[in-house]
Amino acid sequence: MSSTLDFDAFLARYVDTNINLGSPLFDEPFLVGNLLGELNKTEGMEKIGICMLAAMCCAMKRADLVPRLFLCMTQTAHEPNSADTISKHFSELRETINIIWPFVGVPQVISACLGLAGYFQSKGIMTLDPENTLIRRGIRPEDTDLGFQTRKEIYKASANSEVFRMLSTYFGDFAHALDSIGFGYNIGRATEVCFSLVEVEMILTSSLIVLGATRQAGSHIKACVAFRYTVRTLEAVTKVAHALAQWQGIQVPPGIDIDRLADEAQREMQRQQCLRE
Repeated sequence: MSSTLDFDAFLARYVDTNINLGSPLFDEPFLVGNLLGELNKTEGMEKIGICMLAAMCCAMKRADLVPRLFLCMTQTAHEPNSADTISKHFSELRETINIIWPFVGVPQVISACLGLAGYFQSKGIMTLDPENTLIRRGIRPEDTDLGFQTRKEIYKASANSEVFRMLSTYFGDFAHALDSIGFGYNIGRATEVCFSLVEVEMILTSSLIVLGATRQAGSHIKACVAFRYTVRTLEAVTKVAHALAQWQGIQVPPGIDIDRLADEAQREMQRQQCLRE
């Protein structure tokens, strides 16, 4: 039996069981040729397009698509199918999952994790070197402060400090975990692995747009504006999100006004600048 057949059998057992009846199957021309192609040609997306698309798929309960996207990336004619290429794509997708899981939910990403693991098992790679398994070497006490500072940097254009004040007052354990793990260990330390904070924020924002979390997506779109992503870039991301949703027969809430959010973000940053002067 070939490794491809082994991989297909693995996906059928561990990954595809979560696909809803009637959902469209993996469509390489549409997902890779159309959607990924659109992201890759958008300014600032060249490096992270595949990660954004994977994040969107997970948020839309289609994590089963991620290992198949990964397989396409390792077999593309534009790059050698080398160990370095495979390792690079795996590291980026693994980090994407680390970034988004506190925001989209663990069940939404498990199929992607198992599918990527199955790829390596289909190649006879049953273990990874220790330094490639636990990249961050565990949670540190300073991750809480890192998370607090990272969260402040991300939401500096949102003017929604009251949200986190309410969370810390009434849901203290949740707020502490969100800072320590979500914004500290996962997002704040992603820069130790393969992404800048600016890239991390765009990956996370893309997942929130398709998730239908309109308020949260709006806050993170403002963060992207603060990180100097253009309105045109954000509109391109939203266009891909809606195309992916339409392909799956899902309606994404239409209430994301990029121009309005960008204007609000700019005014908030100007207000803060005036306060500092």
